[in-house]
Amino acid sequence: MPEDSTELKRALRRAAVEVVAAEGLRGLTYRAVAKTAGCTTGAVQHHFSSLDDLLQSSLDLVLEESAENGLIGARTGVYADGPEVRQRFRDSAALQIFQYQLVVESARRPELRPVVRRLYDGYLAAVGKELPAGDGLAQLVFYALDGMFLHQVADPDVDPGPALEALRGLLAAAH
Repeated sequence: MPEDSTELKRALRRAAVEVVAAEGLRGLTYRAVAKTAGCTTGAVQHHFSSLDDLLQSSLDLVLEESAENGLIGARTGVYADGPEVRQRFRDSAALQIFQYQLVVESARRPELRPVVRRLYDGYLAAVGKELPAGDGLAQLVFYALDGMFLHQVADPDVDPGPALEALRGLLAAAH
């Protein structure tokens, strides 16, 4: 168990991501998070007043880790080779699955939609930094990359190389 409060809170957020990736949002309980983090349920409740608070804080962790690992932005997918994208997905599978679980659950729970909107706004802003704004291209590239990563959730061995090459060609022709 982490030694200080900041480390423990990060470990709890990471444990929540792992629980949701493995069990879905319905599996997210204080007990499941505590077990995964190796602490007591009281420690989880001390740091997070509700499961929704834990979920939103875990989303912040996902965005932080995605930025740290270079998973945010057009360059991640568009300018990477297929094997590199597959490796990045394997390295971040729990983060990706957590996000898609959250997106699907937001269709059932409208109160999660602002959280998902914040997630997508972060990704769109990052992609938009690398592509011209205003013409919908950044949005199109993001949607293509998002679909590619969703496909990786379903089949981690799929080769996104041909699709990435086609996307690169479209971007080169557009500018």
